[in-house]
Amino acid sequence: MLVPAIFGPWAERLVGALAPAPGARALDVGTGPGTVARVLAAAVGPTGAVVGTDPSPAMLALAREEPPPSGGPASIQYVECGAAPLHVSDEAFDVVTAQQVLQFVPDRRAAVAEMRRAARPGGRIAIATWLPLERNPLFRALRDAVGAVLGPEEAELFAEPWTPAGEEVAALVEEAGFTGVERHEWTVPVTLPGGPDALCCLFGFSAVAAPYAGEHGEALRQAVRELLARHTDERGLHGETAASVVTARA
Repeated sequence: MLVPAIFGPWAERLVGALAPAPGARALDVGTGPGTVARVLAAAVGPTGAVVGTDPSPAMLALAREEPPPSGGPASIQYVECGAAPLHVSDEAFDVVTAQQVLQFVPDRRAAVAEMRRAARPGGRIAIATWLPLERNPLFRALRDAVGAVLGPEEAELFAEPWTPAGEEVAALVEEAGFTGVERHEWTVPVTLPGGPDALCCLFGFSAVAAPYAGEHGEALRQAVRELLARHTDERGLHGETAASVVTARA
């Protein structure tokens, strides 16, 4: 979420797929620094409203610092809470989004049930979760750098499943009472203006790599630079990310 060049394109793709009407009310679960919430605000316009929830006060502080999008956006209210419970009203939202959230939720079933409670009849939902590292070459380079610097055992730990499979999410969405459940696999091109080093901030969020970020941080960054050298030019690092996206209707 702290790499806008990765999350921004996904925000545009998710909101574009849901196509919220002007004046709609939208909920972004696990909003982080508000990337998706701001795209939703631009889409629903000044007569709409957006609520972004997150358990991290620091993330919400970042979200509030960002200027609103141009074009007469909706107001955005940021609410400090997790995905279960969600401190929002019943059947209050026409659109619900959750991007790379469920891997951090202890009770995924309860979280999806809360999204169903929050959605109005006929409201639409979209939940995105990353596909495996084999489909995400940028993230795979981070795993491979861990292997090169710290060894194969640490690399295997880094490669453990860190997001629920699309099939699991689809089953939870259907169980929660949503209808018309569809599962998609999307690949979105991204460019990181900061190059490979901009990607390396994600080491700080890895339970495997973070303890070594101080002592071996430069070695890890150099390994990533070498792995992604042919994808880097004067405009930055070019790559793609891939996710499973489950859509449904309340």
